Formats: sequence, C-alpha cells, structure tokens
Amino acid sequence: MANAEKGAATLDDAMANLPVLIDPSDQVEEMSKLWHAGLPAGDSTGWPSLDKHFTVVPGQFTVITGWPGAGKSEFLDAILVNLARQRWKFVIFSAENLPVTLHISKLLEKVIGQPFGQGPTERMTEQQVIEVTNKLSRAFRFIHAPMGAVTASMILETAQQYLGALPAGTKKGVVIDPWNELEHWRPTGLSETEYVSQTLSLVRTWARDNDTHVFIVAHPQKMRREEGKLPIPRPDMISGSQHWWNKSDCAISVYRDPETPDAQEVDIHVQKVRFKHVGRPGLVTLLYDRVTGKYREPVNLTVVEPTKNWVDI
Repeated sequence: MANAEKGAATLDDAMANLPVLIDPSDQVEEMSKLWHAGLPAGDSTGWPSLDKHFTVVPGQFTVITGWPGAGKSEFLDAILVNLARQRWKFVIFSAENLPVTLHISKLLEKVIGQPFGQGPTERMTEQQVIEVTNKLSRAFRFIHAPMGAVTASMILETAQQYLGALPAGTKKGVVIDPWNELEHWRPTGLSETEYVSQTLSLVRTWARDNDTHVFIVAHPQKMRREEGKLPIPRPDMISGSQHWWNKSDCAISVYRDPETPDAQEVDIHVQKVRFKHVGRPGLVTLLYDRVTGKYREPVNLTVVEPTKNWVDI
C-alpha cells in the first residue's frame, strides 16, 4: 500500500471511532441514583489502616514500586488473596515468580497461614495443599509465556480470554509483575518516554473499558542514595519517569530498610490516589511474617482479620 493510501486508511479508522458528546441532562437518572447511594469506596485491602488510604476499584490502574527486596510482589499477592475472599477474579503475569507452582505455593501460605516447606514451624498438610489449590482456581489464572517475549498488549488480550467470559458484575483484576520484564518493542523514532506514555495510556484505557483493575509492579531505574540512605522510591524513578505519576490512578511504594533486611516493619507509602472516595495519600506500616508471607497490622491497632478459612468464591 502506498504511503498516501496508508494515511487515508489510518484517517478512516480514526473517523470511524470519533469521541462522542454527552449531554448532562441525559445522566439525570444516573446522577440521582449516585446521590442516594453515594460515591462508592473500593474493596478492602484486608488491613483497616491501609483502607483509610487505598481501596481497590474495578476499572483503575495502580502502580506499585520499591527497591529490590522490599517485598512488592509479596505485598501485592497478599492484597490479591484478600480481594479473592471478596469474590474478585485475577489473571496474573509474574515473570519473577516462576515456575507457576512456586507462585501458587506462596499464595497457599497466605491463605492457610502456615509455611509450604519443611522447617521449624509446622507446615501445611498435603490435604490442605490439594484442597486450597483447587479453591484457588476459582479466583486465579496465570499467564505462561513459552517463548518468553511478552508485551503489555499480549497480556491484556490473553487475560480477556478468561475475564471476558465471567458473569456480568464480576470484579476483575490483571497483574503485570514486573513491568521491567516485558518485551518493549519500541518503533524507530519513538523515545522511551513517548513509548511509556502510549503504553500506559493503552493500559489505562483497557482497564476502564473492561471495568478491570490493573496492577503493574515496576522497579525504579537506579538505586540512588541520598545522604547515604536509599530514598523512598517514587513513580517518577521508574523508566519513563513522570508518566507513571500522570497515567496511574493510584501509586504505592513499598519500603523496607535495606540496612535491616530481617526487620518485620514494612512501610506502605500511598503516594497518589486520583479519586478521594477511593482513598488519600499517606503512610501505613505493616508487619511482615517471613515464614508465611503474610502481613498484619501492629498490635496496638484494632484489627479485623479476614477469616482463616477460604471463602467459597
């Protein structure tokens, strides 16, 4: 096809998908319903102290960052388990938790509250492994990429095969962990910043169009120390910089002092929340149990623990 023909085809495609105009008066009935019901907060993360700052709503995009070893993936897995108890369904691409059986073992620990492997602490039984693994299938699917090269678009398209077949009203989520492991085919002449902007716009639009919450875990570019200490990482430290601030609905940084790697305290910095009915920026400290991968709130807080038994979903 000649360049002129290509240009005409592209213009025709664009004209066929023009934005639409909405008259506020057409929304009166919906606005009345919203007035009575109120702007809905998202679903609980599982920790009341964190829920004051961050809840999970379908159709949004959250970025989670932190230095290597801070526990980003473990923290996100804990959120997923708590949301699954509230009937959420997830498709997970986790390149750093392979093989999939390893990832499943981590989820089992968070559900059962006992270690998977042998050690000084009593481990879960084989019967528990079988029963809960079967129950995990009610909420989770994992993306396996035999060839290794996976793009964000490929993950979303694959996820839709499962999520799109779920009943209307099902709360859904997709996990990309980490962004840095994706294949980034960048067209010639397109800068990295422009590429990140376009790709994150695609992710955000897909999340809204499909009423699905997308979590992306992304590593900061470099470990730059300030006055001898690692700073709290921010979204603009991720490759592609400011667009991670701009495009995300929520931004969270997981921070554990690298000088005391065995410490239980993990700081959860909620750095951005686009909509105030969903939460607000702030800092929450959780305690991490290395044996089971579970997080809990400090004992001086009133804690409403989710039931230990897996809720049918």
